[in-house]
Amino acid sequence: MQMTLFRQLVHERGWTTVETFAVHFARAARELAEQSKEPWLASVSVARRSFDRWVAGNLKTMPQRDTRRVLEHLFQTPAARLFAPLDGDQSADFSIPPQESVGSPAPLALPSPPPHQGFDSPFEVATQAQNLARSNADSALLSQVQVSLDSIVGRYEALGPQHLVGETRLLRTMLHTLLGGQQPPRVRAELFGLAGRASGLLAYMAVNAGAGLQVAEAYCGETETLAREIGDTRLQMWAAGTRSLGLYYHRHYADADAAAAAGIALAPNSGQAIRLLANGRARAQARSGDRSGAEKSIGRALELSDRRPSLPAGLTPCIAFTEYSPARTLANVITARLSLNDTRDVLSCAAEIEGLVEQSDSEWSRALVRLDVATALLQQQRPEVEHSMELGRSALRAGTTAPIKSVWQRANELYERAQRWHTESAVGDYADELRAWRSKPQAELVVSGPGGVSVPEK
Repeated sequence: MQMTLFRQLVHERGWTTVETFAVHFARAARELAEQSKEPWLASVSVARRSFDRWVAGNLKTMPQRDTRRVLEHLFQTPAARLFAPLDGDQSADFSIPPQESVGSPAPLALPSPPPHQGFDSPFEVATQAQNLARSNADSALLSQVQVSLDSIVGRYEALGPQHLVGETRLLRTMLHTLLGGQQPPRVRAELFGLAGRASGLLAYMAVNAGAGLQVAEAYCGETETLAREIGDTRLQMWAAGTRSLGLYYHRHYADADAAAAAGIALAPNSGQAIRLLANGRARAQARSGDRSGAEKSIGRALELSDRRPSLPAGLTPCIAFTEYSPARTLANVITARLSLNDTRDVLSCAAEIEGLVEQSDSEWSRALVRLDVATALLQQQRPEVEHSMELGRSALRAGTTAPIKSVWQRANELYERAQRWHTESAVGDYADELRAWRSKPQAELVVSGPGGVSVPEK
């Protein structure tokens, strides 16, 4: 092997494995693609064999043009200089084992200095301290991961889990790879939080996509473990709420209530408790026929919401890690009230948030609120069948882009309620709409399992 500037730089920065180096190389490729208006550069990648050859300095030819451009952008140095032999000592061993664990660079082989009255030499102390403080994840990379997670949350209700699960899994894998390396405690704690949120997003997606309780539970468990290690109570509570959500949609109402109650116990007066009360306990208790418990949970959720003037405005994304906005809380209260047959309250709350729901980017929220109102119209003393079925059809059309289990389940329940009027044409039209919704390829997983197909084939 011969010493090159490339080899020296990757060693100094701790980028001594292809996995770690590839993270920084990919970021540089995206930056260069954006700056140069040449989008294909973002797809330039590094093969393990190429990286090993670059580190060893065994280059017969320079890397390909696009690869050279990314390397030059990453190191702000011409490629010819990066791979030219360095003058000076050629004997120092900076070798990098190909299978070395991520973020664990081999220390420099340094001559042992003479003892200093039984103490370590100052040079050894300084070198050891520097090695301990090394990290394979700089602040720019951590910020980029956070931006990516926020972007997934922001796009989730427009694209749905089917389109975003792959991107989220890649983020989780990258974070696990980084955690296999070395970081100082502050950086490691931040990585734990980011990895916990990535797993949390996958847990929520598993619920919406109908992937099964075991899948959602596995991701929830990982989120809770990582959050507990860094003392992030808010993230632990969020994971408990997502576990409760999955149990609710599998009709395990007592377990859903218990999961939400366990989360609330961590911090009963916090903003995260609002979600656990409204989305978790109140809805599960109402489905179980526990009116008294549901009333208490609804009241407590609204009380906590009123106490916190800094809550987000509008209709917060369902998958967000932030606290519920008042409108999102009311949307969940509507569902609980519907299960309690409190028709007047359902219609009143729906009218209160109608403007925010219709103006939001959330197709799912529009679909779910419309389905709740449509069901309430059938529960009145004087049922409005035609109006209910019209709302039901518009709800299904609003929730078509990215089908999720909750929309399908509630749409089926509306159809079951409407069976008393099955001879009316409006009910037949709604059944046709429900069949069309179910026939979409992306709805295949969603329509299986509890809450599945009840509308007959035509």
